[in-house]
Amino acid sequence: MSSSSPNNIIILGSGATGGYLAQELSIENNVTLIDKDISKINQLKNKNSIDIMAISGDAADLKTFNEIDLNSINFFIACTDDDQLNLLIAMYFERIPGIQTVVVLKESKYKDYPGRLGFPEIKTFYPGDIVSERIVNLFETPYSWETDKIANSKALFLKVKIDETSELVGRSIHSLNKDGNNKWKFIAVTEDAQAEKLNYIKTDNTTIRLKANDVVLVLLVDEFEREFEKLYFAKEDIDITNIFIVGESYISENVAKKLINRKCNVKMLVSDKARARELSESLNDVQIIYGDPTNKDLYIEHGVNDGCDYFLALTEDDEINVLSALLSNQLKAKNSLVVYSKSEYQNIINSIGAEREINIKYSVAGEINSYIMRKKFAHETIIDEDTKIFEFRSKRAISLKDEPENIILAMIIRGEELDSFITDLDDRVISENDYAIVVTLDQDAEKRLESLILE
Repeated sequence: MSSSSPNNIIILGSGATGGYLAQELSIENNVTLIDKDISKINQLKNKNSIDIMAISGDAADLKTFNEIDLNSINFFIACTDDDQLNLLIAMYFERIPGIQTVVVLKESKYKDYPGRLGFPEIKTFYPGDIVSERIVNLFETPYSWETDKIANSKALFLKVKIDETSELVGRSIHSLNKDGNNKWKFIAVTEDAQAEKLNYIKTDNTTIRLKANDVVLVLLVDEFEREFEKLYFAKEDIDITNIFIVGESYISENVAKKLINRKCNVKMLVSDKARARELSESLNDVQIIYGDPTNKDLYIEHGVNDGCDYFLALTEDDEINVLSALLSNQLKAKNSLVVYSKSEYQNIINSIGAEREINIKYSVAGEINSYIMRKKFAHETIIDEDTKIFEFRSKRAISLKDEPENIILAMIIRGEELDSFITDLDDRVISENDYAIVVTLDQDAEKRLESLILE
C-alpha cells in the first residue's frame, strides 16, 4: 500500500503466499525476502520485476538477520512450510520493540500456540479457516461463482456468470442498477468472456447489455440478497443437497462439518488410509471413501453425476484438484469448485469448465494486507491479480471525478450505525467520514487509489 512513511517488512519464505505478499507489499513498502533457496527469490524478482532486498539463509541461524537493522523493522511475516520454525522466529522478533509479528500456519494445531507460549501478540493466519469460510459463503448464494462478505458482513461481493437461459441475458446494466438503487450495483463485466484471462471493464456505458457467458461483478447490500436472488435467479435450480468432497485436509474436514449442519448429504474421497479411518470417527454423518482422486470409475461408482449438486476439489495439490474437477465436469456434476495456490492454474481452471475457484494465496494475502494497513483502510479483498476491493473510512473529502476510470466507486455507507447505503454515485465523490467501497481493475488504478487514501 502507498504510504508517505513506508513500512519496513521482513518476509520469511518465498513460497506461493510469501512470494505473492512480497510482490504486493513491495509496491510501496521496503520488503526484505528471506529464503534458503536464493534461486526462488531471483525467479520471483525476474518474473514480476519487483524491487526487494533478497537474503539467502537459514532462518534458524539468527546470523541470517545480521545485515538487517532490526530496530528499523515494522513487521515480520513468517510463512515458510515449517510451522515450528515460523513460530520460533516470530517469538524472537516479538521481543524486539516496535516489531509486529505475523505467522501464516500450515496446520491448525498450532493456532493457539502463541498464547500458550506467552506471546499472545503474535498474529496468526490459518488458511484453512479463511478458505473454509469463503467456500461455505458460496452455499448461501449458489448462483454466484464467488461470494465475499465485506463491510463487516453488511454487503456481499459477487462474481456471477450469466447462464444462456438466464433472465439477465439482454438486460442493460444501466436498467439493472436503476432497479437496485441503493440495494445492489453491477460494477464490471468481462470484456471478452471467452478470453483465456478474464479482464473486466466498467459498466457505466448505458448501452452495455449482458450476454450469455458474461462474468459480472456485483456489490449487494446483504439485507437485499433474497430480493436479488428472487428477482434474477428464481427460475434456476439452485437446491444444493448432494456434495462430493475430494481431499483429507483441514479445509475438507471443516467444510464437511459445516455442510452437515446445513443438512447436506456429504461424501468425502480420501487418499490416505490412516486419515480415512480418522475422519470416519470424527465425521459420523459423512460417507468416507478411500481411493485415488483421479480414478474416474470411483467417481461413477459413488454418484458423481448429474445428481451431484457440488463437487469440491480441496486437496493440497493444485494439479490433482484441477484433474479431479475436470473428471467431475465430464461426469456432469452440476457445480464444481477448485482450491489452488499457483496463479498459473487460474486460466486452466476456467478453461476446463470449473465454475468456481478460490486462490489460497489471494485469500490469505488480502487478510494480511488488511492487518498491516489497518490504520489506513478497513479491509482489502483480492479477486485476482488485477481486481481488488478496498474498504476504508475516509478522513477527508475525496473526488474521483478526474481519476482513472478503472477506479470504481461502488458503494458508500453512511450514518453512525453504517446503515445508509448509496450506490448512485455518478459524481464520484467520497465525503468525509464516508465508509467507501472502491474496486480497482488494474495495478495502476490500485496505486493511485492508495495514494489518494493516504494523502
